[in-house]
Amino acid sequence: MSETYLELPLQFDGVKFKTTNLFDSIVKNVAAIISTPKGSVVCDPGFGTHQLSPDKPLTELGSIKEELAKTLMEAIEKNEPRLAKVSVKVHGGPKSDKSGMAPLQLEITADIVATGRVFKLEKKLSEDYYRTPFPGRLG
Repeated sequence: MSETYLELPLQFDGVKFKTTNLFDSIVKNVAAIISTPKGSVVCDPGFGTHQLSPDKPLTELGSIKEELAKTLMEAIEKNEPRLAKVSVKVHGGPKSDKSGMAPLQLEITADIVATGRVFKLEKKLSEDYYRTPFPGRLG
């Protein structure tokens, strides 16, 4: 039996609510978790992730990747109860043109609790993740 989920935000304009499936609902929630700075949601200050300091030198890229993976894993485990055994890997590095930006690729895997199926999401962080006071948008 396939469950149907309502797509957020709800539109109250007389039209039927948009629906989505379990996987797409989880993808949207994980994307929201990744792109929301922790403390920026008034009604749930614990929602989101700690944003990385944009002034870390690229020589510390290894520790930046580890910190990012740990932060994202903890936030997803806390805010997406439909996932278990969350694993986050961060790939990528400095651009070949030495512009100083480090486009990083996220690989998130987990088990979907309701179905036991594997959830896998690969997303590239946009470059402005490192430049803006409220970074985290996904590319």
